[in-house]
Amino acid sequence: MGRPQVAVRVAAAVTALCAVAAGVLPAYAVQTTTFGLTAAGGRTKIVHEAQAAPIRDGIVVYNRTAKPITVALDVVGVTRKPDGSYSLGASGTGLAAHVQLATRSLHLDGKERQAVGVTIDAPDDLTAPSYAAVTGVANPGQSTGVAVTERLAVLVGVTPRGDVGATAHTPGATHKRTVAVVIASVLLLALLAILIAAFVLRRRRPAGQAGA
Repeated sequence: MGRPQVAVRVAAAVTALCAVAAGVLPAYAVQTTTFGLTAAGGRTKIVHEAQAAPIRDGIVVYNRTAKPITVALDVVGVTRKPDGSYSLGASGTGLAAHVQLATRSLHLDGKERQAVGVTIDAPDDLTAPSYAAVTGVANPGQSTGVAVTERLAVLVGVTPRGDVGATAHTPGATHKRTVAVVIASVLLLALLAILIAAFVLRRRRPAGQAGA
């Protein structure tokens, strides 16, 4: 039996233009054929502005198969590269030392999903954005041949206080942004309906005057 091959997928913050135009924001998750991992609330990642009190958030882990699986969770350090990509580091390093999980192991029955609490105790001396990642590795049981282990990861970030960019990734801000887009779409449709009605009335008025 050869050594397990490890594949890593990190959720990226991508918003589909067509979805925004329709007034909805899609939910993203990283997943394999066996299991999936996502931030709570259908977000792509967990990013908060640093606070004096611990920050409480969560992830969702789900089984995509009909058979029971066990998922091992961990928190690793993350380095952001100059090109904007992220590199996973060792367990418990950097911001990962300040991130606690409600559990490190999950047993999921077929098609089951479970939420796991995530607590972030932001460093007091934070002057620049800091990152970690919650990772998950599924163990479907004994297998024969070459084992392929897929590790999924959800990015966790903390920005210094006063960084307004962090609020765009919180559940409340996501909801407010969705509502704002929906309201804008409704107003645009209402304006379009008024313009169409005015155009139709203007076309009919000369015909009515000519008949008189």
